[in-house]
Parts: sequence; structure tokens; C-alpha cells
Amino acid sequence: MRFGLMAVGASAVIVMAVCSGDTDPGAAKRENVMVLPEGESLFIRTDFTDNAAWAAVLDAALQPWDLGDGILAYANLTPVDDRRFDALTVEKLESLVPAPPPYYLFLVDKRTITDPEHPILVVDTSRENPDAVGLPAFRTLPSEMASIENNLSLSNMDFEDFSENVDAQGVFRGF
Repeated sequence: MRFGLMAVGASAVIVMAVCSGDTDPGAAKRENVMVLPEGESLFIRTDFTDNAAWAAVLDAALQPWDLGDGILAYANLTPVDDRRFDALTVEKLESLVPAPPPYYLFLVDKRTITDPEHPILVVDTSRENPDAVGLPAFRTLPSEMASIENNLSLSNMDFEDFSENVDAQGVFRGF
């Protein structure tokens, strides 16, 4: 039996600072706004150096989570494979993401692509802690994506439930 969990989709706008030689003010306005696809669990590629590694990470992240008794849950990800996100970092992301939603994002960055374990960056964009400096983030193995995505999308668990259970390398490997 296949059991998928999904949150209600939402769209988000990310404002990108770009320089353009175009003198038409309307053109600059159109270039400075990037509309993300609908989907609460955005899985954004930010490193374009290895297409095969990207495909492997995406495939691994989409593998089911065995809940027992023949029930499988799947990460309900919205893959974003768009070169406009090339080299996007958490620091840059902070100034680009408007007020939630989205409440969290998954980034496939250079470390994800080059590290043999492919640890995916999970970023909390909720801004729930006004005292926090920067956007909280941790890494997870692709095999944990369904658990994290399902629980975050349903508000079953909080970001901290996962981020406080990382190993010495900052990677969540399960409970």
C-alpha cells in the first residue's frame, strides 16, 4: 500500500536582486521577482555542476519511509531545477524569502552534490524566533526526507525536533 501525506500547496515570491542594462523600469521589475512553483516542500537545486548527482539525490529523497504494516509514506517534494537559483546560499535566501509561507525549504547545494552521503540542507524560513540571527538550518540524509517532509508539512513535529537531533557534523540521521 502506498500512503502519501501532503500539505495544502502555497505559492511564494522570492525577490531577486539583479542588475540589468535594460532601461525599461517595467523590465527591471519583472526581472527582480521570481515566483516559486506551488508546493509547500520546495526542493531547490542550487548547484549545477553534476546532473547525475542531482538526479541521484532527488531519487534518494523521493524513496519511501516505511511506517510498518506495509504502509509507506513518501516525501511530497516540489523539485525546483532552475539556474536562477545557482549558488543560492542560506544567507542570500534570508533576504529573498518573504514572510511565510514557505515555512521551510530544502536546498541541494554544493556540499549535497559533492559529499558521498549527499546531506540535504533543511532551512527554517518561518521566522518564528525573532531573536535568531539568520535562518536556522541543518542537514539530513536523503533517506530521512520523507519523515522530515511529512512531519513538517502536517505540523506533526517542529523544525527543532529534527535540528536538535543532529550528529557532530550537523546531519540528522534519524531518531
